[in-house]
Amino acid sequence: MVNSRVHLLVLGVVWFVGCAPAEEAKAPQQQQAQAKTDKEIRREQRQLERRRLKLERKVLAELQKLRDRRQASTDGADPSADDQPATDECKLLVFGGASHEVFLGCLGDEKRPDSVFNMVGEHGSDQSPTSIRNKFAPYGSNYDDTSACNANATHPPAVLTSDGKSLGLLTSNPSLKRRIDAPSVTDWLSRMCSY
Repeated sequence: MVNSRVHLLVLGVVWFVGCAPAEEAKAPQQQQAQAKTDKEIRREQRQLERRRLKLERKVLAELQKLRDRRQASTDGADPSADDQPATDECKLLVFGGASHEVFLGCLGDEKRPDSVFNMVGEHGSDQSPTSIRNKFAPYGSNYDDTSACNANATHPPAVLTSDGKSLGLLTSNPSLKRRIDAPSVTDWLSRMCSY
């Protein structure tokens, strides 16, 4: 009886040891699968970042065209005359509030600290009270009357040129006549407001 117990114990140890290498073999496979998943996530993040930057460039290009057309129609200037060397001045500004008295940032290069496209800046962060990206602020919520994201807002933010001329309203409310309806702008706003 003692002999059979020893025999069973030896068989159990041999069986347990026989199982151990199979489990150890699983660990590298799991590591490889995790590395592959991490690599895919990083690739998808890079693709999303490229798409975001491309959309932002299109928004800026369309707004610049709108600005040039408005400037040419109001003062007869040649829009190409504005092709002087770039300055640090932002040419497209966003203002919010019922009377458009609150500066909400600049529609310019994301490297600018005051740019709406600067995701960590004061006017581009989803945490800032003066950002149209902040879902809990008056300028980015789905409910405030001064929000770009409220489809029923009557006092959404306005886009102005640096010389004070209005380009229109930055809003997802399609019924407002002064709404900027350039396709890339409405697409960008729609994407931004849906997050």
